[in-house]
Amino acid sequence: MPFFIPPSSAQAPPNTKSSCRWACSPGGRILKALLLSTFLWAVPLRDTIADPAIYTVQFYRGQNTLAFPYLGLNENQVLTLEFDELREGGASDFWVRIQLCNRHWEPSTLPLTEYWPAFLSDRITEFSLSVGTRVPYVHYRYQLRNLFQRSGFYVIEVFRDNDPARLVLRRRFYVVENVVQIAPDWGGQVVTGARQRFQSLSFKVYPRSLQSLQNYQELFCGVLQNGRWDRTNLNLRPTFLGQNYLEYRFQPGLDMEAGNEFRMLDLRSILRRRSFQVERTLWSDSGIVVLLSPERPRANTVYFSQIDLNGRFLIQVQDLPIDTTGRWAGRDELSATQADYFWVEFRLQADKYPQPVYVVGGFMGWSPDPRYELYYDEARGEYRRRIRLKQGVYDYLYALYDPACACFRTEPLEGSYFETENIYLIVVGYRGFTDREDRVVGHRWIGVYE
Repeated sequence: MPFFIPPSSAQAPPNTKSSCRWACSPGGRILKALLLSTFLWAVPLRDTIADPAIYTVQFYRGQNTLAFPYLGLNENQVLTLEFDELREGGASDFWVRIQLCNRHWEPSTLPLTEYWPAFLSDRITEFSLSVGTRVPYVHYRYQLRNLFQRSGFYVIEVFRDNDPARLVLRRRFYVVENVVQIAPDWGGQVVTGARQRFQSLSFKVYPRSLQSLQNYQELFCGVLQNGRWDRTNLNLRPTFLGQNYLEYRFQPGLDMEAGNEFRMLDLRSILRRRSFQVERTLWSDSGIVVLLSPERPRANTVYFSQIDLNGRFLIQVQDLPIDTTGRWAGRDELSATQADYFWVEFRLQADKYPQPVYVVGGFMGWSPDPRYELYYDEARGEYRRRIRLKQGVYDYLYALYDPACACFRTEPLEGSYFETENIYLIVVGYRGFTDREDRVVGHRWIGVYE
């Protein structure tokens, strides 16, 4: 909200000394604090890893590490946050905080007690040291109980030493109250010409108890492709208004580039088996280096169907004395602390692009983390970089980072084909006349060509 300063009382005098005296006065300090607060509130809170020592962040529903993080209002369920800190010695002092946001991921002005009565900040007390690994690390685990008093868009943030200025990581999630009904339209889509790069979604929303004459302004929707928040528009409006439903179709937020199947890398075993992409493995006392075979962009090539995890990843080791392959049921407790870290060298043979090239996937949170940006080798004519990855199975793509939308674009490198198997999440929000913040009143998963 803009802050108005009456010229007669709050405007600083033109000379420098008077300006300094005014800025240092109690009124000036309060005004600066208000202006700074107003500026900070407008900054969207996105998924990020702010500490370079933090790796392998997993945030999921219940006990299945592949499950998308969300909670139903008043349901008996938890969200689990896990991550590693690569360091020797004891554990660090990490604290967790919860923040309600609006549809634009800007922090809400509602007091904490209106949506989260449990704590202002909570210490992470569950941690374990790595066992038998060449790269030492501390594994942290935190379970967030469902004590939420209202639905909405939330972020969980981790701070070092309970200091708000020392952010470690942030992840987004939502709490939903299932009030509306979502009915997908399974009719065929036109796939001729340029449309062969897109997948078009259409659906109807039945407001039920929220039915009113103002539904066009009160209800809004967003669609996530493969769980990606970075390319999600949470302000979609209905295209048609029926007697008791709202229909969504024929708009940019619903015509999405289909992308391509994810590339898959299996690092569960170095001794017994390895992925077909692995060219060589180098062993040293400080760690293991996995050299991948050179890869090329897949744009303008023939589509090839393959099984993938839709961008997700899992942690698992197959070289332990007790093989965990057959017992993996969503979370592998042994692998959490006994999986080692490798240096994985990615190589992409391509011409140089004007925008930065990244290796992207759920393992890096779909955020522009400089640790996953590839460097261009002029002599070799390829992008390359060694990246730390924990033993497991990873889905990944090569992508360009577009600062204009603050998102990754995989299509220029990987291509886009309507046959691609994707999973979409429809989220329906609501902001009534008497509501002081956005609510989430419905959601539904839709599989396309799966």
